[in-house]
Amino acid sequence: MGPTTMTVAVFADALYDPARAETVRPATVLVEDGRVSASGRRDTVRVPADAETIDAEGLTVLPGLIDCHVHLCMRGTGLDHSEALATPPSLTVLQAVESCRRTIEAGFTTVRDAGGTPAAVRLAVERDYFPGPRMQLAIQILSQTGGHSDQHFPCGATLLWNPAPELPEPVVDGNEAMRRRVRELIRAGADWIKLCTSGGVLSPGDSPHHATFTLEEIQTAVAEAATQGRSVMAHAQANAGIKNALRGGVATIEHGIWLDEEAIAMMLDGGRALVPTLVAPLWVGRHAANGRMPEYARTKSALVGHDHRTSARRAIEAGVTIAFGTDSGVGPHGTNGEELLCLHELGMDAADCIRSATTVAARVLGHEGKVGTLTQGAYGDLVGVPGDPVRDLELLARPENVHLVVKGGRVLKLNQGRKA
Repeated sequence: MGPTTMTVAVFADALYDPARAETVRPATVLVEDGRVSASGRRDTVRVPADAETIDAEGLTVLPGLIDCHVHLCMRGTGLDHSEALATPPSLTVLQAVESCRRTIEAGFTTVRDAGGTPAAVRLAVERDYFPGPRMQLAIQILSQTGGHSDQHFPCGATLLWNPAPELPEPVVDGNEAMRRRVRELIRAGADWIKLCTSGGVLSPGDSPHHATFTLEEIQTAVAEAATQGRSVMAHAQANAGIKNALRGGVATIEHGIWLDEEAIAMMLDGGRALVPTLVAPLWVGRHAANGRMPEYARTKSALVGHDHRTSARRAIEAGVTIAFGTDSGVGPHGTNGEELLCLHELGMDAADCIRSATTVAARVLGHEGKVGTLTQGAYGDLVGVPGDPVRDLELLARPENVHLVVKGGRVLKLNQGRKA
């Protein structure tokens, strides 16, 4: 998206501040040159006479939401290997156009793509070729031979999730190879390095229970990433894989299916964040019911579901930092908000659920004060819903309830038929 030079005033029924869990009404948000210059109760915000106005009467506005774990080049319609064989790499990348639109229309104005999306997608959105969220990218998912991102099948075929030629190879073994691959990823535009320190569900030849990568390989990746200001995220489901990732210095644990008391203590001591992606196994089951999931993935997903929820509940109760993430691309893009309901069901109160997708996610991504807030200087990214989202999380969980989306002061969605 090109730079916004106009002044925009959003007049809303109410403004919800996730950091304070406070609502003021009536409210105004003033955006100048794409950044918030003022926000609050309407009588405290001076609006220039030449400002463009956005009518959000009847809506509660709050900062645009953040998803810390998506895969924009995956359609989210399940796995069909015959379909994958018939899909050219260019079409796989072009799938991101629809993914971006659905994501932002659901109210998610910032995402961290956890692998499989080349930097060209971000560039296209920034150049306003099509609407989409702000992006941090992992570019590629790394695993050892036989690990989660090794998509080599017994028949001898390799079916990469995205075979785009500008993505570095996903399989890496050994410390020096790891060092080089991290450098290649950063050269390709990576903001984060994504490691698989355990097996997973959608991969053909590994087990979610087993740790992958040595501690030394993880440490090498973390050290090399740090030299260029990057952090490491870890697909970590197995208990040993979680602990290896934490000992190795990763910043976020993705999924965290088998956390025990020791792992939770390690996360608390190191101030690391958990991105649970609770909705992902639900979508694996739904796809399996529709015949669009391999039997190996259906079986593995069914075995981990209960333990996944139990682990996340323990982390919530212990006070582990929970950052919002969905693994969208496993499930359909635009349904991201369902994760809020999953977190709430496990005991997280509604205000904290919203913080996980705003202030907490912004801090975890290193964007504190820029996104996840409508304080002065933040990007002018906001959403509007017809009611109080704390009382009714469905207002944020269902894309049809998100009536207004503004990114950088530019309206990307406005439901003119809303009820005031």
